[in-house]
Amino acid sequence: MPAPEKIRVKLTEEVAEFIETRPVLRQTFTLHQLVDMILATCGKNKPRLREILASGTCNYNIYRYWWDGFALDDTTLDAILATFPDPDPARAFQPQLCTWVALVSAAEPIPHRLTLERARCGRRWFRRQSFWDFLIELARLKQPAYHDYSYYHHGDLYVCTLDAPDRALLEREAAQLARRPIRLQLARARWQRMELFCPRA
Repeated sequence: MPAPEKIRVKLTEEVAEFIETRPVLRQTFTLHQLVDMILATCGKNKPRLREILASGTCNYNIYRYWWDGFALDDTTLDAILATFPDPDPARAFQPQLCTWVALVSAAEPIPHRLTLERARCGRRWFRRQSFWDFLIELARLKQPAYHDYSYYHHGDLYVCTLDAPDRALLEREAAQLARRPIRLQLARARWQRMELFCPRA
């Protein structure tokens, strides 16, 4: 079966725990656009990707998408997957490319995750250094390890572990450099890990 050039897709907003009538929207996707969306949910898992394409349905963000399911032969599927990046463990962390940092605590009963974007961590008045500068310098010293390629974010993820001295330093520097809303969020958990994201060109 030849690969469709255009796929007519319907979508509707999914509202958990409520029965509501939501409008059905319609879009036209190219095959590349449709595969790009599906990869964000399952990565380069060929059997799963093939299953979703054939089933004609996918949940993405707060929407459910559906279309007339179809099958792709191995040659076509391999060709389109080759147009998307692969994880690259040899890719070193480049601090200047980092756009957000996530602090993660797996503590029970409620895990916490705080994502800090560069724009939110800018320099405060009368401070020569920004909280973002501190986070990136801490990451550089910790030498983050490559974790994976994110098809959802379209970039590379790196990770490093935070120990007790790191957490003490984080608390001290946040008191000096971070804005009050960030300080309040930082105080909610015992941060154990730092995740860093660098978009892939």
